Amino acid sequence: MVLFDEFVRHKDLYYADGSVVLLAAHAGKTHAFRVHKSVLASHSKVFADMFVLPSTAENETYDGVDSIQMPDDAKDLEDLLRALYYPGTILSMLENRNPLAATKYKGILLLSQKYFVRVLQKLLRARFRADWPSTLPEWDRLMEHYASLSASVIPQHDAASQFIDNRMLEPASAIRLAREANIPEILPAAFYMLSTISPFMDFDTLRSPNPPPLTDSQGNVLLWHPGERSARWGLLTPDDWLCLARGRHCMTDFAQTFEAQESQCICDSQNCIQLDNKRKLLKGPPQDFLRVLKEIGSQKTLQQYPCYNSLQALASRSLETRSVLWDNLGYYFGLPEVVDDQNDGDSDDIALVESEFIDG
Repeated sequence: MVLFDEFVRHKDLYYADGSVVLLAAHAGKTHAFRVHKSVLASHSKVFADMFVLPSTAENETYDGVDSIQMPDDAKDLEDLLRALYYPGTILSMLENRNPLAATKYKGILLLSQKYFVRVLQKLLRARFRADWPSTLPEWDRLMEHYASLSASVIPQHDAASQFIDNRMLEPASAIRLAREANIPEILPAAFYMLSTISPFMDFDTLRSPNPPPLTDSQGNVLLWHPGERSARWGLLTPDDWLCLARGRHCMTDFAQTFEAQESQCICDSQNCIQLDNKRKLLKGPPQDFLRVLKEIGSQKTLQQYPCYNSLQALASRSLETRSVLWDNLGYYFGLPEVVDDQNDGDSDDIALVESEFIDG
């Protein structure tokens, strides 16, 4: 028999008529959730099978009902139970492209997979997949949105608002989520976004009360500027670093090939605009190759310029090259092939999955 005062009873998820108490630890304390077997079993086959076993005298009890010591973190278990009892709360938390979602809701997603809470699992996976672009037009729309954020006035008296990526997707935590929860669809865009961020700009270090001086590999002091992106570099595994290094190497080779391709301009000058545009891809890491290729492809020049025809050809080739680059991101970063299983029953229609979750 477990003593009553050993555990912290949850203030909301402890029902007087509950038929089972789930015990889970967090931050050195054991938390008690008194819930209903019928509610859990209706959502989860794992729980249903668990509760089929008859109670015996040897079973642990707490507050007059069966108790189960759960191996999960109490905070993650709380999120799971709250989603099952109050489905509207999880929907309100999962706003579109929440930059903290991959960190905040990884636990509940992993639990929904572990206990096979199928509808919740589908909702969370659909939400995370929808956040990250899977096509080049989707990527361009996201970057246009981020460009509008960066162009907005940043109040100098509000230190927190200077971190523009507080309102942007954070790629390192997304990579960690995709790896652990098996959502490979978001990896190409996440790794590409991460490749455009300086590894010296750490998300958490910059936000610490007294951030240490930032230095590069040679000890040179680096200055962070408002609007500059950062990432949670500490979340990456050695395999992630290897994928990132491979991707950057492949894209540098890609840029060198692009510059080396013959495209002679009639001006035949080292100051040729067309030649200068070709060299933009190799100017200073970390480079956003998709952005630079789009700029080259969108550049307008007066027809009377000697470089006009060459620039038009280069613009066309740049846009074609962009598509090739995007389509090969998975290969460049050495990522697992994404198999689109049309029979998995998962829908990417967020509204449809949300409706299914609410209807239960």
